[in-house]
Amino acid sequence: MSEPSLKPLFDTYIQLTSVFVNREWEAQCLLASLISSEPAILVGPPGTAKTMMIEYLAKLTNTRYFYYLLTRFTEPDELLGPLDINALREGEYKRITTNRLPEAEIIFLDEIFKASSAVRNILLDIILNKRYLDGRTYVKLPTLTIYTASNEISTDEEDQAFYDRLTIRDFIKYVPSTYWDSLLQSGVFLMKNNNIQPILTVDYIKILQNLSKIRAEKIISDSSLRSKIIEALAELKEVGIELSDRRKIKLILVFSSISLIFSENEPTLDSLADAIRMVALHSEDDIKKIENIIAKLKLSSVDIQRITTLATETKNVINVLKQGEVSVAHLRQLRQLRDAIVTELNKIPENIRTLRARAMLQESISTIDEFVRSLGV
Repeated sequence: MSEPSLKPLFDTYIQLTSVFVNREWEAQCLLASLISSEPAILVGPPGTAKTMMIEYLAKLTNTRYFYYLLTRFTEPDELLGPLDINALREGEYKRITTNRLPEAEIIFLDEIFKASSAVRNILLDIILNKRYLDGRTYVKLPTLTIYTASNEISTDEEDQAFYDRLTIRDFIKYVPSTYWDSLLQSGVFLMKNNNIQPILTVDYIKILQNLSKIRAEKIISDSSLRSKIIEALAELKEVGIELSDRRKIKLILVFSSISLIFSENEPTLDSLADAIRMVALHSEDDIKKIENIIAKLKLSSVDIQRITTLATETKNVINVLKQGEVSVAHLRQLRQLRDAIVTELNKIPENIRTLRARAMLQESISTIDEFVRSLGV
């Protein structure tokens, strides 16, 4: 049986990244969750387009969508639907699930850590088994994936088991000032454009989910890839990032799904690096450690560590210069820093995968140029 064309999947990625400014990584995380059928959590402040991106993706996939903002007082009935009183009078325990979670193919639960223990117990079974208990009978759900969000990760010990089951993790920030012009234009476009044409179908997504599992089997049967994964896991443990056995296995499936997003004939180390960035992450403090390991093992064609260092250096130098007079020596230092950034930018191939890295470098160049212009030089 031949594999289906991966073009519609890639087109969906392109559509998301063209509409949502500076959200290439988020688009990748959302699609990796959809294709792997693994739950994802987006952690970040309000107003970072978390809800809008997921709603937009639901329209692009023509799926039934369910959104709910959880609180400590949210009851299971609010998610699953109320009891059918008429059925109960007939001795049948049954819920009215119209427009509720049990009918949804894409689910988005906001403020996930505010859920009560009763809601959380139900969600655990839904996440693990795609089912819920309706009276005495388990009902299978049509869920393709579950997205969750929170302003911050919970530090409560009782939340850690639940957090471990949220396979894909992304810490999202506000769009940098370099992209504000594009952000404003895109935002207004989204406000007035409700005519979103679907690109994917539910049947196609299910085919891709199955294909992802088949490709995961191929990944694990490749001794060289398997060795690389084990080496990466060992390096992560060495720096204090130890994945549960569950997450180690899920890493393979996410790796497989990412390779499909980018239409790879064979899974590449770049896709493995991205999977590690999504799955190994526990808190923002882990980001630098993970990038160090990716660079050490040469898993990625992009040196994010070097790019981050240049971006940080740019901000630090300009912040210092803003405090006093700027001399010719200072301008020379800025020029050298700018040249180093341009050199790094020229090393990175121009393709859809490197957009995020190139954008970081271009932002640093723009920051330097704007500062120099403000001096009237």
